[in-house]
Amino acid sequence: LGLITLLSPYRLLLPTVKEDTWPTTGATKMPLRVVASALVFLTSVEMSKARLGSPSNSEDAMPQQWSQSVNETLSRQLSEGDVRAMSMHGFNYYASTTVYGDTPMSACGSLNTAELVRGTEYYAVASAQAMQSVYEPSTGGCSWECHDMWGQLVDQCHYEHPEGSLLHSKPIQGCWCKQVGACWCGKASPQAGMNSGTAPMGCFQCGRGHFLKRHPYELHMMDGHELVGQEIKVVVADACPYGPNSQWCPGQVGDGNALGVQNHLDFATAPPFPEEEFKNNFFVFTPEPCSLELQQRMLGAAQKCPANTWPQDDDNDQPSSNDEGAR
Repeated sequence: LGLITLLSPYRLLLPTVKEDTWPTTGATKMPLRVVASALVFLTSVEMSKARLGSPSNSEDAMPQQWSQSVNETLSRQLSEGDVRAMSMHGFNYYASTTVYGDTPMSACGSLNTAELVRGTEYYAVASAQAMQSVYEPSTGGCSWECHDMWGQLVDQCHYEHPEGSLLHSKPIQGCWCKQVGACWCGKASPQAGMNSGTAPMGCFQCGRGHFLKRHPYELHMMDGHELVGQEIKVVVADACPYGPNSQWCPGQVGDGNALGVQNHLDFATAPPFPEEEFKNNFFVFTPEPCSLELQQRMLGAAQKCPANTWPQDDDNDQPSSNDEGAR
């Protein structure tokens, strides 16, 4: 089972099927319908095995291939929402990820992403436009313009890909988009939150999270919900506008990307993976306040942004200990 992520093409110069909010608890619970579906399916498999009857078709004769086939078929019976619900591990949000590398001048007040996190436990990221969708006109705003292959204006681009992998994803009707505006100093919308599935992660906001084994190029892996590595902390130091990143970075609260995921984090700081092992693994996370040290480092950049860009106490969407999903 697992999650979803994406490979990022080249990012912008400056610097979606909707899912319901998935239930999370401290100890992740498998939805009842998933358990029921799995039991019915496996029971039917056992019955079909009994009907085969021949010694050459016995379980011992082909355990590995048969088991792999059963696992792949079972994973296809689960909805994407079920897969993610089993992958949350007590965190609040699910995201796809990519890597673009450090920048000396980000869209969050010209932060140098490498210097910002140097010597700390944080990883600098750019969050999708949907996660920081409020932009002041005084800073140039942030929108997009999309066209189909015939040059007609369309609201958004939609993508298609083979079942189980994003590898050969392509825009429908040759759609393409471009960025309009500076996309400078983005702030999270009041509509972002657990009800929409879009995390409120604008400039200068932080979170903690964990990578999953699942990645966009093997969506049906049975153990994709397993955690990989250690918990890490992230800080939003840049933006990932929808226009030049329409495949990966949703533009509006509640929208999904080519994988149907509402959140996307583009890592400036390389993720804690051997380079050959990172496959844009999915990431589960919860917003939280930044450390005092990091806040001090960001103050200079924040002064280059409108005053309301700096996160308020209620911008982190942190559940109380009594809320479902609190860890």
